[in-house]
Amino acid sequence: MSEDAFVVTENDEALAGLVNLIVVLADNKYFLGRHLSEWAVGAPMLEASIGCCAVAQAQMGHARVLYPLLEHLPSPVPPGPPGQETSRTRRYSVAALDEPFPTWPHAVAALFLIDNALNTLVRALTSSRYDQLAARSRRMLDEEEFHRDLAVGRVYELSRFDKGPAALQERVDAVLPEMLCWFGPVGEAGVEALRGEGLLSDSSEAMRQGYLDRVAPTLLDLAVKVPLRREGGHREGGHREGGKWEYDELPWDRWNPLQRRLRSGTQT
Repeated sequence: MSEDAFVVTENDEALAGLVNLIVVLADNKYFLGRHLSEWAVGAPMLEASIGCCAVAQAQMGHARVLYPLLEHLPSPVPPGPPGQETSRTRRYSVAALDEPFPTWPHAVAALFLIDNALNTLVRALTSSRYDQLAARSRRMLDEEEFHRDLAVGRVYELSRFDKGPAALQERVDAVLPEMLCWFGPVGEAGVEALRGEGLLSDSSEAMRQGYLDRVAPTLLDLAVKVPLRREGGHREGGHREGGKWEYDELPWDRWNPLQRRLRSGTQT
């Protein structure tokens, strides 16, 4: 274990969790950016093409500043993306990013559902006791508003296409369960170890609730069918505001906690 590793934490479980968190976040950003870049000239609208190019550059840039952190930690994973700067083949990204996006709805769903999940985690790292990670996280969030506006705009735009609502429903059905699992089960030991060492501010369920606050209102406004209910809070404009999101049982039996993804055969 390097000297730098002891500066971060002497808790072995938290240290292993930190290494995994960095690899997972970096791989997801790398592959999201890589696949979005392929739509920089293929999106149906010029604005969307320009936006995809900008978000793709930002995501891969974020990955490039995260991977070097592994050089200062006892990481079994070399610092770099799989198949590029390293010889590793195992990915630590969600199954929805295994292949390039074959259609525009695939790209839109990833931009909306996956990027919002990544930003939810990044936000929980901005006050991390690991100063280098916290500083990088704060810089990443500087671009969050643009990413969110682009994603929401593309979701509403897609819903106006003839077959858009059906395509959006299909992608939400495929991707949302995995992204809800991505934050981990309630009380996950690795997450709690990170919280105990001041390396992560939020619990798995707090991050999941924050994520749903960001994506569920848009989906419900577009009449996308999602297995969600909101308990408590108050009604405003026909919708319930505040309160906790309740969701159906998640597919934990297919969950790979190391790679933070559902096992193969769950994505289309």
